[in-house]
Amino acid sequence: MSQPQPQLPPRRSQILEVNMPPVVRTRRATTVRLPSGCAPGRRCVPLSPFDTRWIALPPVCHVFLFPAARPQSPPRVPFSDVVRALSSSLALVLQAFHPLAGQLAYSPELGTVSIVCSEDAGVTFVEAETDLEFSRLVKEGVDLDVDALRQLVPDIRREELPAPVLAAQVTEFVGGSGGIAVGVSLNHCAADGVGFFRFMERWAAEAVAASPSSEQVWVTRAMAPPLHDRKFVRFVGDQELASGFLRLVAPDLPRVVPKQDATPGPELPLTRRTFTFAAHAVRLLKHRLAASGVVGAAPSTFAALAAHGWVCIARASGFTDGAPVFAVFLADCRARMRPRVPDAYAGNCVASCVVALSGAELTGPDGALRAFSAIRDAVAEVKRDPLAGSSGWIARFRAVPPGRMVLLAGSPSFPAYAVDFGFGSPARVERASVLPDGGMAIFAGREAGSVQACVAIAAEKMPAFQEIFQVADSFTFESSRL
Repeated sequence: MSQPQPQLPPRRSQILEVNMPPVVRTRRATTVRLPSGCAPGRRCVPLSPFDTRWIALPPVCHVFLFPAARPQSPPRVPFSDVVRALSSSLALVLQAFHPLAGQLAYSPELGTVSIVCSEDAGVTFVEAETDLEFSRLVKEGVDLDVDALRQLVPDIRREELPAPVLAAQVTEFVGGSGGIAVGVSLNHCAADGVGFFRFMERWAAEAVAASPSSEQVWVTRAMAPPLHDRKFVRFVGDQELASGFLRLVAPDLPRVVPKQDATPGPELPLTRRTFTFAAHAVRLLKHRLAASGVVGAAPSTFAALAAHGWVCIARASGFTDGAPVFAVFLADCRARMRPRVPDAYAGNCVASCVVALSGAELTGPDGALRAFSAIRDAVAEVKRDPLAGSSGWIARFRAVPPGRMVLLAGSPSFPAYAVDFGFGSPARVERASVLPDGGMAIFAGREAGSVQACVAIAAEKMPAFQEIFQVADSFTFESSRL
């Protein structure tokens, strides 16, 4: 099977909505090659069942927005120096994360999909500029300009394999007060959120260590090298499960994008807003759950915030009937596999959780406790047996009725604001990839103990959602009903 050359991203005019003119202009697109000797011959990483179920989904995209230097700060680094530092440090970090320089490839002889790194493997690196106002993208509690955010990440979508695993883009804000955006697109088959943020932290550390004035070379040396061998997540029946997932999500390989319905139903316009829960607000949510007397162990930050979001979306949607409202999320199971998967494993190792409560239960006076208990119990089940019901992960997700799902992505442990390439922590980190109606993406906030949540919901529901999502006093608990 021949290995095609890495493909450059499509022109902006080809990937934007018809009614959205380009606001980001590509200056140059190059390829950051995997250093010589890092991929002797054709290095192949076969996918595990944890990986294959993501093949038909769009890439996961994040934008890291860095402000221009302030008067009290050191002089602004020229953009050309920023590009050089990011490009050279990316080449260094790819030595440790070599699968990210590869391509997702289909083998018709074997009927399998793998990540293949050839001798000329590399990552597309885009340099761009924009007239967008930086402050417009970092303002909190207002509608996000999702179309603009998507132009700040390179497009690696392909209808058929082979497809790139990763691409990066650095964009200079040339109008207003300036700023820099670093956008990254990742095929979910290569890594989960844990693996992705480890890659970003190491890339940033390499950039800092490569600085002429840096004294932090030890930082990258002290980091545990990432592990990519899928042998760490092998189990009895894994190949059969991976093949089954492939048949479900990509039955027409090498085509990976499902053919569109010729007569799709009407779609509600969605609004996305980003909110930050300060550390004291997170503590308050957890304290109120613990004060009920029926929670048991101290509530986790994820379970407390996920329950809060589930209830708020149900209330804003007016779900007061007896029909179920579903919460869907992923649980890291590295520590729960037998044998235990090393923490340094960078591939996918997450189990799917689907839980449901009726609208009446969620919007009732003890809805927050019920929601928390359901999420806690699902996580406990993963801890007992992370592979329980794994053959039905995809089927259970597909069985959720449209409009009755809350999709919880990310984790409050993902250190988005720890990504510092040497010019300070980001002013804002946003998920630029698709979120469905009722989607909520979370990760650690800028301040210690805080949590950031980006929520997508039908535009008509957003005002009601925001009012109750940010008001901690909107919940009372009646533990006697549990």
